[in-house]
Amino acid sequence: MPVKYVRYAREMGPAWIISAVACGPATLASVAIAGVSYGYQLLWVVILSAVFGTTAQYLAARVGILEGQGIIAATEKHLGKRWAWVLTVDALLATWLAAMVLMSALSGITSLVTGVDTPFWGMLYGILISVFLVRKGYRKFETLCKILVIFVVACFVATLFMAELSLPGIVQGLRPNLPGGLNAAMMMAAIMGGAVHVTIIGMHTYNTNARGWKQSELSLARFDTFTSMGLALGLYSVAIFLVAAAVLHPNGIAVTSATDAALALKPFLGDNAMKIFMIGLWCATLTTLSPTFMAGAYFISDKMGWELDVRDKRFAAAIIAGCLVSMLGPFVKGGFFLLLPLMLALGLTGTPLIIAIILYLLNRSDVSLRNSALLNLMGGLTLLVTSFLAVRFLLTKIGIA
Repeated sequence: MPVKYVRYAREMGPAWIISAVACGPATLASVAIAGVSYGYQLLWVVILSAVFGTTAQYLAARVGILEGQGIIAATEKHLGKRWAWVLTVDALLATWLAAMVLMSALSGITSLVTGVDTPFWGMLYGILISVFLVRKGYRKFETLCKILVIFVVACFVATLFMAELSLPGIVQGLRPNLPGGLNAAMMMAAIMGGAVHVTIIGMHTYNTNARGWKQSELSLARFDTFTSMGLALGLYSVAIFLVAAAVLHPNGIAVTSATDAALALKPFLGDNAMKIFMIGLWCATLTTLSPTFMAGAYFISDKMGWELDVRDKRFAAAIIAGCLVSMLGPFVKGGFFLLLPLMLALGLTGTPLIIAIILYLLNRSDVSLRNSALLNLMGGLTLLVTSFLAVRFLLTKIGIA
């Protein structure tokens, strides 16, 4: 391995926090339910989600590095306060909705593991996580994210090698197709929303600033994004999807809860399948929820002109506000495992705006290093496909499509 890549491996990090969020329970639920419900049909969406997720996150990193500030401040500087407010509200609504559903998931998993079924688990977790984030800050949490994401990815990749896959089914699944119905439209939007979501795109502009990366680190940012989103998220999503399609779909097993999804591992892990699955799901939820609180605080604080640091009491208060909102999640009726894909699908509807703004910012005549033709092509495709899936989901939801 060339010396520079050894250094990159040592110094990478911001995109791994994003990957930790993307490799969360919502993506797990979405790809598992899609594999169970449609077999290999939606494999092309799973792969495109990793490709477009990598594209969107690298574009976000470029904004953070070239502008030297977060997406909200950059939007206000170049497009004015009105668009900055629109983007802030858009990002914050999607982020706090995600926080509520994720807290519901964390509470639900804990209830399953302990046998104590109460929504008040959310209050306990909200307090603990907020204290951890306010006291410890960015760097130590980044290390925790790396460890837990690697564990979750390894768990499902290992399972993939033991599944009996259908090569003809995989080849067929690589061909774009659009199954009809609301459920299919929601699952396609949810899969894409797991990797291309306004929360993680916006947050990444702040992550690169937190590390102090400059224009000279653009190649490091590209390596960081490719390894975390392209490889780690890609392996995670494809592995879970293929296991669900190969093990559960042929047997007609419906996945409506976390315990149903764990059945995919039982033929290979025996009685330990449920334990391992729940550990992985708990880790995935925790590594998703904590950065979500940070993202909400970044959006609010950047718009208000506050310091983006936990040592600023206003920033800390914004983190706590997100925690308080999330505590309402466990009190919402409905199984959390089925709410997770819906949350991602709804989040995707707010994502095209931030992609469009990022493309504008990176193609201004006065930007120090404008996008290449290839980057604009990939960014344009990301905007087009995410917009199509989001609009299709909304039209299907209201009964028009």
